[in-house]
Amino acid sequence: MISFLLFCIVNAIDVSISNMDSAIIDVVWCGAQNKSNDNILVMSSKGTIYLSQNNGDDWQKLAEVFHRKGLLVLQDENEKVGVVNKIQKSPIDPQLIIFLGTEFVNWISPDCGQTINAIYTGRQMREFQFHPKRKDWILASSWSKCQMKQKDCFVTKDLMISIDMGLNWEVIAKYVNQYSWGFKNPNNQVIPEERIMITYEPNGKGHQQLSGWNMKTHLFYSDDFMKTKTMLVNQGNKFQLTPNHIFVAQVMNSSNQEVTLLVSESDESEYNFRYVQMPDILKDHSYTIVDSQYGAFININHLKPSSIMGTTYISDSTASRYRISLNYTVRTEEGQCDFERVLGLEGIYIANVYASEQAELYQSEIDEDSARIKESDLSKFKQTKITFDKGSRWQSLTPPQVDSEGKKLQCDSKTCSLHLHSVSTKMQFGPFYSTKNSIGLILGTGNIGKHLSYRADQVNTYMSRDGGLTWFEIAKGSHIYEIGDHGGVIVLASDQQATKVLKYSWNEGLTWEIFQFSEQPIEITNIITEPSNIGTRFIIYGTSNLYINDENIEQGNIVKIDFSSIHGRECVGEDSPSSPNSDYELWSPTGKINPDCLMGMRVEYVRRKRDAKCFNGEDLQRQHSVQYCQCTEEDWECDLNFHRENSDSNAKCIPYELYEQDFEAPQNCEDYYEVSRGYRRVAGNKCQGGVEYNPVKLLCPGFKFWKFRNIWDFMLICIFAAIVYFIYKNKHHFSKKKDHNKEQQHSARAYGQKMVERGLGYREFDEDLIEVNQNV
Repeated sequence: MISFLLFCIVNAIDVSISNMDSAIIDVVWCGAQNKSNDNILVMSSKGTIYLSQNNGDDWQKLAEVFHRKGLLVLQDENEKVGVVNKIQKSPIDPQLIIFLGTEFVNWISPDCGQTINAIYTGRQMREFQFHPKRKDWILASSWSKCQMKQKDCFVTKDLMISIDMGLNWEVIAKYVNQYSWGFKNPNNQVIPEERIMITYEPNGKGHQQLSGWNMKTHLFYSDDFMKTKTMLVNQGNKFQLTPNHIFVAQVMNSSNQEVTLLVSESDESEYNFRYVQMPDILKDHSYTIVDSQYGAFININHLKPSSIMGTTYISDSTASRYRISLNYTVRTEEGQCDFERVLGLEGIYIANVYASEQAELYQSEIDEDSARIKESDLSKFKQTKITFDKGSRWQSLTPPQVDSEGKKLQCDSKTCSLHLHSVSTKMQFGPFYSTKNSIGLILGTGNIGKHLSYRADQVNTYMSRDGGLTWFEIAKGSHIYEIGDHGGVIVLASDQQATKVLKYSWNEGLTWEIFQFSEQPIEITNIITEPSNIGTRFIIYGTSNLYINDENIEQGNIVKIDFSSIHGRECVGEDSPSSPNSDYELWSPTGKINPDCLMGMRVEYVRRKRDAKCFNGEDLQRQHSVQYCQCTEEDWECDLNFHRENSDSNAKCIPYELYEQDFEAPQNCEDYYEVSRGYRRVAGNKCQGGVEYNPVKLLCPGFKFWKFRNIWDFMLICIFAAIVYFIYKNKHHFSKKKDHNKEQQHSARAYGQKMVERGLGYREFDEDLIEVNQNV
């Protein structure tokens, strides 16, 4: 039972506080059965599950229900029921929940904990994976078990499947490393629904080991639940499936733990894996796909298997050709990266890097096997960068002019900028945070200076309301935060000490109100709201101390706060933004180089005026209009094997020093082929006209003139015919060729170089066209 319940209404803010048996480690929002009440599940550190069916006002303890259901399915009275250690929600039905247990019993609920059914398989489940379309189909993995003196029994990771929502299970593979259903997009019409992707050892022997890269593990797929299978990548150990691509880490050398990366489209009937092209030949130890929208950002660890520094690469739209986007990126030993996309906006990312001087020293010392700068020392030199053109150019965060108390801040723009904490901080401070339904708002904790600080007295809380273009300090000290009502309510609370109060703002940080939500201090773990961030109800959870008979007992606390009554009305005028009687305005995100456009577009969003005292409401449909811009320098990035000539963001893209550009036609050339001019359009960019750096199209040797497709090709034939006639009539003016093939190769290369330099396409006819066609 819940030991304490408090309900009050103060300043029109509804608050209810409930105590749990231990610290809260997970909160799952299942969604609403009706518009007014949400179902919420909570798990404590003791494995106890609590259910609320009224937005968090009241909680029902379900420990007895789980235990009783577990006893009913046990086949051996000596076996233990265990408790829950993980909650997992279905991606297609938020009410469908699986509860993983600590023993051989798991539980499943079709209605967010109101009905509980136990699952018994005689083994402990480690992972569950719901099907993207079929709610009854589930994959799971578990480790086989052996008796102490049992012979010919080996411990292996096994893949299991259920097609009846967990009632019956079948082992379909052993010696498994990784597995997944074969597609991510629920609208998929190409890949069979039965497809399973799996990396495993088909000839595995003995006890299975999962540490490190393994030459005997391969990537397969099956369309009949592993009755038959097809190998996709030999020595493919790990893969990541996205809606558009599948990436595979292929082991090249297990003794040195080196891998290479392959990619294929994931939504085609047949996979066509190709090696990812990188500008440098370096050892790759691990990969992290940090973003896969319109191509991919990949962070690669080139240094050693557990390095805390990586290099971030950006691809073209095919996700197969990569160039360096950001050096010295901060990553953890587990592979998590300080790299986040600003949700709701195109092309804006925030990342942390190590200062170049210390990063280069750390990198060189790894090669020399020395230790003048340790990883703990390197972590003192983090800096925050932002890009407004999807990684083509990065710059420092602009620091605020004044602090939250109105005092002018001293910050030299050459050596001083704003720095923010992220995942590598391991939740010591709040990470930078955005949501797709609060367009332009970003929150974070950090400091202004040369490097990111870990001193609590130097860390403050910051906010941007224009997608990271400008920043201002909203509170002294570090806070945990959450956003609701499409950005209409922002909540802060201290995350460094126990507190009774929180701060909230209804005008995007223009002013802040202090509200006492508890009679006793609570050490706050997190603040959350429903997943879409459109409501006004928030859940705060943390811990407090309870003294019973001189014994200090830690208890978990759940605080529900509802801000729906602080204004009393919903906003109006959504259809006439910026008019005097409207609560809404038009806002367009921009970058630093092109102040009018972002990713080749001028997008105008409708958002609430900052000082409008009203709520957006959960049914707000945020409108926006799109106008395509002319291409500028900001819309182009350097192509594979090219880089900026200097640090100027508009500098020319030039080839790397040891790279020699190839102008020769490929062997399978038919009509024409393309040669890069050193640039490529940023993946996902929608600009039109203006600055053009498209590849140059060159005619293939032996071009067949009769293969025309339109009037332009017909005109091309006529021009070629005239050229041939001219050459025939004046052949005595041309010297004889000693080696036709050698001359043809030299002329094609020279012509290609000239065409690239001048930016000519194959339809631009002048004396250069005459020159090349003499040799074709």
